[in-house]
Amino acid sequence: MLHQKKHTMSEEKLVKYTPPAERITPKDDAFHGSPKRISAEWWYFDAVFDNGYSSHLGFKTFSKGKIGLVSPMIELYKDGELVVQKQKKHLFKNFRTSKEYPMAEVSDKPIIMFDKERYKKTGEWVYNFNLEIDECLVDLDFIGLTEGFKIETENESWSVALPKASVKGEIQVNDEKIKVKGIGYHDHNWNYSLLTVMNYGIGWYWGKIRSETFNIVWAKIVKSSNRYELIAVVNIDNNSFYNINPENIVFKVDDFTGRYRRKIPTSISIEINDENIKADVKMKADKIHFGKALVAPYWRYHMKTDGFIYVNGEKENVEGICITEYLKFSF
Repeated sequence: MLHQKKHTMSEEKLVKYTPPAERITPKDDAFHGSPKRISAEWWYFDAVFDNGYSSHLGFKTFSKGKIGLVSPMIELYKDGELVVQKQKKHLFKNFRTSKEYPMAEVSDKPIIMFDKERYKKTGEWVYNFNLEIDECLVDLDFIGLTEGFKIETENESWSVALPKASVKGEIQVNDEKIKVKGIGYHDHNWNYSLLTVMNYGIGWYWGKIRSETFNIVWAKIVKSSNRYELIAVVNIDNNSFYNINPENIVFKVDDFTGRYRRKIPTSISIEINDENIKADVKMKADKIHFGKALVAPYWRYHMKTDGFIYVNGEKENVEGICITEYLKFSF
């Protein structure tokens, strides 16, 4: 059982540097690269399926110009417990991509493909993520359910092409092929280097909250030991998004536990009190997966959610499992 303690954040100060979210085009989710310094760039996909399985699928690049490495990854969970973890590294010369639309291919094998024709005809954002490493296979279609957005700063850029997506396809675990369907998410970060850590922030909390037709993508950027930024973008299915004023967001870490000689958050609450948008949601850790992101300690949570989201006169309950992250470069 986790030993939990109360955690206070009263000594911290909110700063407001992050620009508001903007609309995106497929080019924003294409490969950007780094001509000046070695930087990390990654496409991130996750999904929670209705049969107890869930997934994190990633594709990272570490490059400067035409030199670097690419690393596709599969992580599969059953009831929040990690059951498959596969990763491969390839030379940059074997990587093919585009700077006009989302696409990643290694050694002539497509991994991330964006349906350009469907986008041109209907405006829908649809991706296929197909990857086989050893005995593990994923072949999943992500179909966007709401409008994506991007947030760009001088030190780091972030596009959320799929704040909420319908996901279906097939995974393979221990030689067993399993049909799956559920709800997913996709984002993309680029221009991330050591300068980003020095200038933008030393870590973050990040996650998604969803009800039947509403969705919140949220983040707390840890600037220093006592300074932070808050981000919350609210989507409505088949509709647009709303930026929330950081002053109208309350973020709290309610409980934590001691693991790996560190204080690990185990309970988070978020409140929004905007003019036409309100939310009050608690997230409690069900399972925690400890790993590494670049050189930083990283925790991926499966969290149980409870609360509500209210948008323009409509109130919906929040429940179910959400995938959340906590990363910090300095302790």
